[in-house]
Amino acid sequence: MKEPNRASERRIRRLIAFGVILYAVVMNLNRVSTALGWLLGVLSSILIGLVVALILDVPMHGFERLFARLDRRERISGRLRSALSLALAVVAVPVVLFVLLRFIVPQFVSAVTNVIVIVQNNEDVIVEFFGRIGLEPEFIQLKLKEIGDWISANLSTIFGTAFTTVASMVSSISDVVLGIILAIYILADKRNIRCQTRNTVRAYLPERASAYLIRCVNMFVSTFRTFLSLQCLEAVILGVLILACMLIFRIPYSVTISCMTALLALIPYVGAYLSLAIGCVLIVTISPMKALIFVIIFLVAQQVEGNLIYPRVVGKSVGLPAYVTLSAVMIGGAIAGIPGMFFVIPIASVAYDLLRESVQRRNAEKAARAEETQA
Repeated sequence: MKEPNRASERRIRRLIAFGVILYAVVMNLNRVSTALGWLLGVLSSILIGLVVALILDVPMHGFERLFARLDRRERISGRLRSALSLALAVVAVPVVLFVLLRFIVPQFVSAVTNVIVIVQNNEDVIVEFFGRIGLEPEFIQLKLKEIGDWISANLSTIFGTAFTTVASMVSSISDVVLGIILAIYILADKRNIRCQTRNTVRAYLPERASAYLIRCVNMFVSTFRTFLSLQCLEAVILGVLILACMLIFRIPYSVTISCMTALLALIPYVGAYLSLAIGCVLIVTISPMKALIFVIIFLVAQQVEGNLIYPRVVGKSVGLPAYVTLSAVMIGGAIAGIPGMFFVIPIASVAYDLLRESVQRRNAEKAARAEETQA
């Protein structure tokens, strides 16, 4: 009788401690939020390094598998293979991004300039339209002039401003540089770090808790690796399809829009439709009819890629139902914007698998108890 009493006492003490901590947090939310903000600021470089390491680990793992296939006799040592894979991953990712942006940015700037010219040439028609719905013509003319002057004056710095905004979100450029350097060191010694982390977790946590935590982390890393690689493959397939169709129908901005589609398709659900909207705006400045053809081509190509090519090439992605994936993307976007949309799907996939296993285990236990009772 003593063991159950001790177990219940420990459970009660844990509940009391949790209640006290929760009460203290609720009564000091301002201080807690301030402390968390300060802590995130201090650890920003480390957090950036972990995120960059998680992303670069995907192409690095791909290069390692490629070297393993090419060098089946293992003439190259494992350390040299990992070093070469890391070097290729660090070089390949920025090169691919630079090439994509090299095709996107100049044509995008040209298209925005064309929009300004069209608006200026049709200013009378636009003012007349807004005048019919009750807006003053002088006000519309003034606003059109202000918008056109601002875009013309700042068009060359819009992308620089966007980069600065993204950089400010991660505190400073120095944090990004330090984070990238930290990521490279982590990936260079990831096997030892993984082993040391497992030993530390097993040393300070109970056996069951340590095994569960290690399993969750391994599931997340594996799921994220699968998700990112399949998203990249899907983005490339969709971009190539869009490029081929646009070249066949001689639609303008074919290379720009296909590169933009491949880049934005990395964002689950939202990215493809965002590239569709931007591409439609670019094309409509030249030919509204071709813009309509582009919309039809894009939707058909997306359906062909999503329903025929993608399942045959890569199969099931992360094992989430469509409604769970969409809900996770909405929640992640509301919490952390585009990064939240990107990282929430692997987290949701791991949580979904763990919940499904728990439900199956509990139902099996209930069924077993029911059979024992009937017997």
